[in-house]
Amino acid sequence: MSEDPRDPRASGMVALAALLVLFALVAVMVWVAG
Repeated sequence: MSEDPRDPRASGMVALAALLVLFALVAVMVWVAG
């Protein structure tokens, strides 16, 4: 990543990606457990 991590847009994208990954992981766990 060549972008400055202090860039609000970059940090926002990282946070959004982390939330999406977490949500997907939980959804898969619930689907498999169900």
